[in-house]
Order: sequence, then structure tokens, then C-alpha cells
Amino acid sequence: MAGNPEIKDEIDDATEDLRDALHQINDRVERRVARLSPDRGIRRHPLSTACAAGALGFALGSDSGGAAMVGLLLLGAALIVSRESRVDESDEIQPD
Repeated sequence: MAGNPEIKDEIDDATEDLRDALHQINDRVERRVARLSPDRGIRRHPLSTACAAGALGFALGSDSGGAAMVGLLLLGAALIVSRESRVDESDEIQPD
């Protein structure tokens, strides 16, 4: 059975196809991981990131409930602004 050249060729072709598919998957994973990099978001949206960090620090560091609510509202506003800018950027067509 191992001496049959047709079977050996099919196995070699299948192995090569599997390697190609694995390389494509690895490339896609690397691109997706690069998109999830936190420093990229900080660099692209420094104002939103600073607002979110400040609001979260204000909410967590306050002693009164009213001040914490203001901080959480500021955090929500910062997140909304950040998401709106992402939606505007995602309107552009980006090839995968």
C-alpha cells in the first residue's frame, strides 16, 4: 500500500493543503491579536481613554454615593464617545 505512488501523491497533496490552511489561520489569528492590542486603542483614542480612566478613578475613589454616580455617568459618556468614533471609522471598507 505504501508503494502505490497515487496514494503517496494524494497524501503529499493533502499534507500541503493542510499546511497552507494552517498558515492562513495563523495569519488571521496574528492580525486579530494585533487588533486587540490595548496600546493601539490608547494611541488611537487618547482623549476617550483619559476620560474613561479619570471617570473610573473618580467613581472608585469617592466616598459619597452622589460623586460615584457622577463618575459613572462620566465613564458612560466616555465610552459612548469612544464607540461613536469606532463606528465612524468602521464605515470605511477594510479588506481582510
